[in-house]
Amino acid sequence: MEKTLIGSSNIVNVDPFCCYPGLNSSEISNLWNTYMIVDMVSVFVKHLSQHVEDSDIKPLVLETVQLYEQRAKDLRDIMEQDGLLQPVGFTAEDVNLAAPRLYSDIFCIYYLFCLERFIMPRNTLTLGLLTRNDVREVFNKSIISSLGHFGKVTNTLLSKGLYIRYPNITISKVTDFVKKQNFLTGFLGEKRPSLAQEIATSFHIVFLNSVGKNLMTGFRQVAKSKQVRNYIDRGIKLTDKIIDTFSAHLKEEDIPIPMFWDNMVTDSIEPPVSDKLMMFHIGLISTCGAMEYAFLMTLNFRHDLKAKYLLIMTEAGDFAEDGTNIMIDNGWFEEPPRVVDRNKLINKIN
Repeated sequence: MEKTLIGSSNIVNVDPFCCYPGLNSSEISNLWNTYMIVDMVSVFVKHLSQHVEDSDIKPLVLETVQLYEQRAKDLRDIMEQDGLLQPVGFTAEDVNLAAPRLYSDIFCIYYLFCLERFIMPRNTLTLGLLTRNDVREVFNKSIISSLGHFGKVTNTLLSKGLYIRYPNITISKVTDFVKKQNFLTGFLGEKRPSLAQEIATSFHIVFLNSVGKNLMTGFRQVAKSKQVRNYIDRGIKLTDKIIDTFSAHLKEEDIPIPMFWDNMVTDSIEPPVSDKLMMFHIGLISTCGAMEYAFLMTLNFRHDLKAKYLLIMTEAGDFAEDGTNIMIDNGWFEEPPRVVDRNKLINKIN
């Protein structure tokens, strides 16, 4: 069946099944960057799947491997179809499936929970930057599968009594409107009680950073490079600072702090993944964390709370940049697609 386009005196018949237009800059960058992420996740979770034993958690870990391998394939198919140079990504050299267990089963399910919490909003934001229908369909498919998978992970956490619930609070039963500017203050004078959303965001940050700290504790334990170990140690200290900062806010309001009762890292010192993969993973949680902090800051009105967010965003940004420099120094940073240098294309022969 053909469509008729009328835009001038000439009528043009267009085959709707003709080839897609070429990928634009947004599609190229997002396909490339997303492939790097899903490829890394599939390799890392493949190691987790070798050791998880819990009969409820193991199927979720295996499903994650399948989901991310399929996502990587979908992205590769489009890049190959359009002649886009595919990234090297992560290979068999970046994982040792024979390495002993590094993380507990409890860590595995918390990791899956946090993973989709990061991936869903990232892919949703990306979807709004895409034009071509086939590219949008790949990301739409990923979002839908993440929603379903996240639901299964959440239900499993609830059924096993592992879900760390947001705190219950007592709120005013009177509807009112803000009448004074001191609603926004927090540095000087009397602070107003925190809003429900301000409590929830502080609680959320403490939880996420606690899981991230366990991830980095395992990485620091097995990293081969002293430079990488020192960098990870710095990351752990930064997460401790963030946890202490927002735990202090919760304590001010007599709100319980999220706690983990399981020791989530084993005593293994044999690396299951390469230093390159560890550095990429830490860079990913740093950038996703910055995106998370920027959003959560908008839910906080008190000036003192906003200042805490601005401080950690700055420190997290500096930490991520230093990590990129380490990857460049070691030849691990794969350069994303860039525009050709037109000056080098000029024919300089006289």
